[in-house]
Amino acid sequence: MKTKEIAYCGVMVAIIAAFSLVPPIAVPVIPVPISFQTMTVMLAGSLLGKKLGTISVLIFLLLVAVGMPLLVGGRGGFGVFMGPTAGYLISWPICAYLIGWMLEKLGQLNFWKYLLANLVGGMVVMNLIGAIVLSFVIHMPIMKTLMSTIMFFPGDIIKAIIVALIAYKLHQNHVIKVNE
Repeated sequence: MKTKEIAYCGVMVAIIAAFSLVPPIAVPVIPVPISFQTMTVMLAGSLLGKKLGTISVLIFLLLVAVGMPLLVGGRGGFGVFMGPTAGYLISWPICAYLIGWMLEKLGQLNFWKYLLANLVGGMVVMNLIGAIVLSFVIHMPIMKTLMSTIMFFPGDIIKAIIVALIAYKLHQNHVIKVNE
């Protein structure tokens, strides 16, 4: 990795960690809060691409696994990968990769392509994996957990729009130059 790529990854890890300071919003039915850290996962894939975005998210999760309290609510440690949010956390590097991969395949990028990549690679995949794992962790039928994640969609759509706007403007103005 080049020094610039290492710096990009370090900054993205710091951004993901900084968003843990935004308090989570508890939701009824399932023990998974609304978190703005999911937006930073979309941002990692959108800004850094499939390789560096995924590496950034994996480094962040490794820091969490070794006990750093970098998740919302000051949570950290390997135990979080066994709890209700485990599926969502496991989905993060997959989502960053998919978003970066989709953007790479979509060619000439515009706002709508960024939005599509974040809605499909971020929102849909994250909620699908999160709900499936959640159903096993809390012993709830899969269909019920899948239906309960629909409550996340309005906020996730807003997050995807914000990320698409940020990523498109930064790439359009050549603020960030990452070799995929």
